[in-house]
Amino acid sequence: MHEMSLMGGIFEVIDRTLSLHDVKKVLQVKIKVGELTNAEPDALSMAFEAYSKDTLCEGAELIVERVPLRGCCKNCHYEFTVKTMYFLCPRCNSTSIEVIQGEELLLESLEVE
Repeated sequence: MHEMSLMGGIFEVIDRTLSLHDVKKVLQVKIKVGELTNAEPDALSMAFEAYSKDTLCEGAELIVERVPLRGCCKNCHYEFTVKTMYFLCPRCNSTSIEVIQGEELLLESLEVE
């Protein structure tokens, strides 16, 4: 389950961020997860629960926002949502596609008290 290692990275950022502020408790953690990470929201929730045990994040709500996979054709510069893992420009049928969205794993926000 690679979601544990992904959540480990998120908690590194959370820990660094919390160390800069006087926080009593984390109420909510919002993350953005790109489709290409292949991370399952349920597995991320389980990993979050495991990492948050006995920390300021214990009991916090985890919000996972899925980020769709988007590409940009290098030939005609058309931007589009990739519907399948077959990267083909719907405008010119080129296979020369750059991924411009969908690889993210970001800590979007923390709600704290």
